[in-house]
Amino acid sequence: MKSALSDQDSCLLRASITMGNRVKLIIFDFDGTLVDSRSLILESHRIVFSEFRLPVPSPADSLALVGKTLDLILAQLAGSTAPIRDMVKAYDLLLPQLRADPALAEKPFDGIADLLRELSSSPNIVLGLATGHTSVTVAPALAALQWSDFFRTIQATDTAPSKPHPAMLLQALEATGVKPENALFIGDTTYDMEMAQAARVPSMGVSWGYHKAERLAAAGAQRVASSVDELRDQLQILLAD
Repeated sequence: MKSALSDQDSCLLRASITMGNRVKLIIFDFDGTLVDSRSLILESHRIVFSEFRLPVPSPADSLALVGKTLDLILAQLAGSTAPIRDMVKAYDLLLPQLRADPALAEKPFDGIADLLRELSSSPNIVLGLATGHTSVTVAPALAALQWSDFFRTIQATDTAPSKPHPAMLLQALEATGVKPENALFIGDTTYDMEMAQAARVPSMGVSWGYHKAERLAAAGAQRVASSVDELRDQLQILLAD
């Protein structure tokens, strides 16, 4: 299956990385890019909104906001007058219980685990993560997936403002000593692409997540992969330059 963009856009992505400067840092989003978390997100919304006697948002409305911080998501779904802080605490308590159910826990998209393993074993590449989770909530997920050692830097919403603010990527660059032109960010939402634009980091979108390929391209993605195999092929091209 071909990507939503033409081969000319692949050249655009390559051109956006300064000639003579290879990719040294690849930063991934988590939900919707590396893992399928739909069941976990929707069930947590159903339980918490019901607990606070609020209308349960539709799946479409819930998933459209994935990538932002939980407090911003709740404010948009439940309204600013809802007990946002109490709801966030309820989510934090609920998440480990739901993850204990294999039917609800985050599942890697097919081929992602192998791709991360390949990239992390490369002596010339370091990996990073920029997620809408807090450090406390993403760490158990990474441990369960046995991915904790893959990422040199993990940027989360307790250490940086919500996407699309560029702080997560800027902090990842600082933590690894890599220049923006030597980095690449990969995500599945417009918030991801806008964050990369603001940080002046080249970006790729993936179409299997929460926002469609056309929206990702409009938000600044220089390439949109429609499969993990296609993502691997594009990364191999970049890393071979």
